[in-house]
Amino acid sequence: MALAAAQVVDALAARVAAQAAVSGRVKTSRAWPWSEGELPACRVFAADERIEPADLSGINQHTLLVDVQYSALAVADLDDALHALAASGQTLLFAPVAPYGLQLTGISRQLATEGEAAIGQITLQVAATFFVNQAAPEIII
Repeated sequence: MALAAAQVVDALAARVAAQAAVSGRVKTSRAWPWSEGELPACRVFAADERIEPADLSGINQHTLLVDVQYSALAVADLDDALHALAASGQTLLFAPVAPYGLQLTGISRQLATEGEAAIGQITLQVAATFFVNQAAPEIII
């Protein structure tokens, strides 16, 4: 079994994997390299995790910040393509019921380089909340 945070990332990645535009191209690693032929694609990965005691028995409340990062080849209508990917991904993440009290906390946009290709990226920044006993870090309560 994996650390609770990894389970949350996997659950969110499974939701966006249903997106037709990135079908088969959703990875849960921030360092996964994409080739031009694999774009558009999506990375879902943990950014930061805040932990606070929930009670005196060792139960902690975790707030996991997750980046859902879409990458697309730089084309004439790059912003429109990125916005369409983000809108579809957001719909899948939050409907019908968002898991783990999921909240959208921000959206960032940037240009990047993968190999020789210019790549546009749009990242949905979300926060998931869950509870874990600190003595059992792989079990979400």
